[in-house]
Amino acid sequence: MLPRFLFPGRSGQRVPASTKKDDRVENSQFFLSQYADNPKEQAKFFGAARVANDRHLELREIAELKSAISTMQDPTFEQMLPHFQRFLASDAIAGYFGNEVKSSLESDIHQAQGQSIDNEAMTGLQFIDTDHFAVATVVADPTSIAFKKYRNRLKPSSIMMTPKDLLVRFIKGGGAVVTVFSCDAITDESPAAPDMACTVVRTFRVEDGDELLLRAGRDSFTFESADSVVCFAQAYAKHSRASVMPEFDSRTMTLIGLSATNDKSSRIQMMATILRLFGHAEAFESCLPFLRHDDYFVRWYVMRELLAIDAKRAWPLVERMAAADPHPNVRVTARRTIEMFRPSIAA
Repeated sequence: MLPRFLFPGRSGQRVPASTKKDDRVENSQFFLSQYADNPKEQAKFFGAARVANDRHLELREIAELKSAISTMQDPTFEQMLPHFQRFLASDAIAGYFGNEVKSSLESDIHQAQGQSIDNEAMTGLQFIDTDHFAVATVVADPTSIAFKKYRNRLKPSSIMMTPKDLLVRFIKGGGAVVTVFSCDAITDESPAAPDMACTVVRTFRVEDGDELLLRAGRDSFTFESADSVVCFAQAYAKHSRASVMPEFDSRTMTLIGLSATNDKSSRIQMMATILRLFGHAEAFESCLPFLRHDDYFVRWYVMRELLAIDAKRAWPLVERMAAADPHPNVRVTARRTIEMFRPSIAA
């Protein structure tokens, strides 16, 4: 399993970071004196990083994957899929992490190159990141999977559909049992409805080499259990053809919410809500420019927050949106809002 960051100790020993203030100070002082302020250890750290990079450049499969897709003009997931399948079935992933292990032996504080993945049941590393796609390897801990299932048995939980088109290949099945979920696509022609629900496609025991194809905004999978550590690789398209990813109640399987698949759009929505919740004095002015955002659902989401921040000030903007927004669903929703709340706003 890819370890979370631990403060390093002498001769490669690992000293866990403590939650006690005195221990944290002691560990920090040890790290500074033995590593950060030690020219010899600094040289080892930078040297190990350079060597790891050089070793990675020698991995033919990674170079071929990047080269094949870079020659495509705005590649779709379907065009990239055969390349993903060949790559995930190759020895390149083992070679990449073998290089990182070798380099970690050359410096106690070597950090694996890539973006870390860390949540309550999984850890991993996104080690390829290009304009069009990314590849990551993830490890699922069976104890954490079991604890998450136990903890969630008495409280609401949800199923979130994947925001991107995604290929998953299980390197080590670990006796895992997986459930795959699916729902209808949400598009301009087929918008989300209150009675929308997702369904269970299948539940099966994972074997080494099994693959899952997940469609953006339509599919998801969860771990039911695992006998031992599970390791899987995933390759996904950066540009999603789905505008939103629906979220469903795990008990009733009915729709409970929608989130933007675009990271920037999602963050705008989140920030608008945070500004309202914290009563920021300039919240209205800060959110106002996003009424011109390219994503129609962002425009309406921000409009809702503006109504909650200052309804009277926002009302002319709702009227303008009802008359002139480029998207028909936004115009219809704004008109319905006007019909429902005009008397109370006027008062």
